[in-house]
Amino acid sequence: MDEMLAVPVHIVDDDDAVREALRYVLEGYGFRVDDYSSGDRFLEQAPLDAPGCLILDSRMPGLSGQQVHQRLNELAACIEVIFLTSHGDLPMAVKAFRDGACDFHQKPVSAADLLPSLAKAQRSSLLRYRKGLYREQFSELTERETQLFQQVVKGQMNKQIAAALCISVRTVEVHRARMMARLGANSIADLVKIAEALKV
Repeated sequence: MDEMLAVPVHIVDDDDAVREALRYVLEGYGFRVDDYSSGDRFLEQAPLDAPGCLILDSRMPGLSGQQVHQRLNELAACIEVIFLTSHGDLPMAVKAFRDGACDFHQKPVSAADLLPSLAKAQRSSLLRYRKGLYREQFSELTERETQLFQQVVKGQMNKQIAAALCISVRTVEVHRARMMARLGANSIADLVKIAEALKV
């Protein structure tokens, strides 16, 4: 839960009262909260390359919520979007979900309805962020390190890997240590987690 609460909640709404009320409630639950009065300001100031979830109004001066969401998609940002609007309807909600929104709520929304959406958005954002890191780290492995990775996550021991790849156990140990260091892994469980996330 602490790890989830470390994922910030961004609020974008041109209504000061809405932002202040949401901030007050969410900080009371321990969330890290940033708020912005416009989509333009959010896109300029928020860390778009980090995990986060965004409570996003639809109709605002400047960029609409839908335009902000589109921009996040174009940037492949791992920030999950929860729409919160007074002007929503079924077609708007359907489009939001098709574009990858995590949830869609009408104002006013209760904490009981919003908190599960935030928990889902934080989990999804953190997973997407980690996948991006894993993908980048995995791409830096040498061919031999990739071979070792695939053997290790299958549960093969160093002697078995050495026999399968026709190399010495010592060579396996060296490549294995480098492979784990590149991936930031401390255990086989870490490697399995990476393999599951990347489907490799």
